[in-house]
Amino acid sequence: MEIHLILFLLSIVYSFIIKSNILMILSIVFVLTVFLSSFKLGGIKRSLQIAGIGAKKSYILVIIFSLLGMLSASWFLSGTIPSLIYYGIKIIDPNYFYMFTFVMLSVFSFLMGSSFGSIGTMGIVMISLARGIDLNLFITAGAVISGAYFGDRGSPTSSSANFVAVLTDTNIYTNVKNMFKTGIIPYIMTISLYFYLGKSEIQKEIDSKLLELLPKEFNLSPIVFIPLIFLIGMCLFRIDIKKTMLVSILSSLIIAITIQSWNFNIILKTMLTGFRLPSTNSLYEIIKGGGIVSMSTATVMAFLSCSIVKIFEELKVLTWISKRIGVIKEEWKVYLYTTLVAIFTAGISSSQSTSILLTSQIMKKTYEESGFENEKLALDIENSCVILSPLIPWNIAITVPAAMLEIGVFDIMPNSFYLYFLPIFIFLKKFFLNERKSIEIKKAEY
Repeated sequence: MEIHLILFLLSIVYSFIIKSNILMILSIVFVLTVFLSSFKLGGIKRSLQIAGIGAKKSYILVIIFSLLGMLSASWFLSGTIPSLIYYGIKIIDPNYFYMFTFVMLSVFSFLMGSSFGSIGTMGIVMISLARGIDLNLFITAGAVISGAYFGDRGSPTSSSANFVAVLTDTNIYTNVKNMFKTGIIPYIMTISLYFYLGKSEIQKEIDSKLLELLPKEFNLSPIVFIPLIFLIGMCLFRIDIKKTMLVSILSSLIIAITIQSWNFNIILKTMLTGFRLPSTNSLYEIIKGGGIVSMSTATVMAFLSCSIVKIFEELKVLTWISKRIGVIKEEWKVYLYTTLVAIFTAGISSSQSTSILLTSQIMKKTYEESGFENEKLALDIENSCVILSPLIPWNIAITVPAAMLEIGVFDIMPNSFYLYFLPIFIFLKKFFLNERKSIEIKKAEY
């Protein structure tokens, strides 16, 4: 209790010290939730005890966030990211860059099954490339997020997809098949838009100096791709993502010492605060990022949001919502309710996984009583919770990627087109199919 109280106070103080609007709002919500719930739960002390129980659930997220920060930092040290930038510049046509970024992240996140993992590795590579080519960083970041959540939604190795399958008692591969069927048109629409935006850009010429500077600062031999090979290979064999990242980090550090000749002090500092070249270096604004400290905002957010959710559970707010929804017969209407519940749960929990859990708990009875099969519930959760969580500005699903990419949340969100196209398309398709069905029934009656 005392430890959690100290951590709560430190989190709130940190939120106001760094002057993060999102964290300050979350801190105020946390304080109000604890205070108001105390009248129902039997005092402030009891509310804080319950909040502490919820906070414990964030510990695993803290470990993952730390590993992600270290992973990207170690890839800079090993020369993996600089090498990917170097060869990427040689291969990629700047006019197709946004489209290529979306497709690349889609493939990478599908293989990894992790939106954070793909953003923290290939996402950072594409942002660094965009800086080097002087392309729009906001559109690039939007393409990164769109691609990352395509894989996070539809990969059989995705933790969120497997979580949905377990909660709804459905087959993961059946769900993946259904997700591809419903997601193909929004995917094509997204590719087309990024293609158009790339072609409408002013013709870019790659600065040849960048290709000259990178080999001078880093050893770009093929051996530096070993951490990437480990990452992809272990993901394909479905090895735990934490172990996978750890192996990739360790291999990166070995290369950093033996191939790139970084000393121990620099490595330690970089792993903690992120990779930075001297400010006088021409690559200073291009080759940078990572580190445990870069994930501190996401850590505080996870800690406070998990605490708030636990209090809501104790107050049985979710049970009340479930009873209020009741039976719904129209397919488009039940999806609309699921979407609204997903937005609500993603907002109060600030977590995609918690939103999935809470939404399934609230909507499961409605789907059963309304005569919809579990596969329908699984698909609707994937098409709402997973996709819409990154559109909640304070949700970890977007704040963590924003921290890794070092780009503002509100600069990324408007350009993450797939996250908008998919749920809108699903809703319109269900609505108009229902209208068509109603017309056919009326004609049959006459």
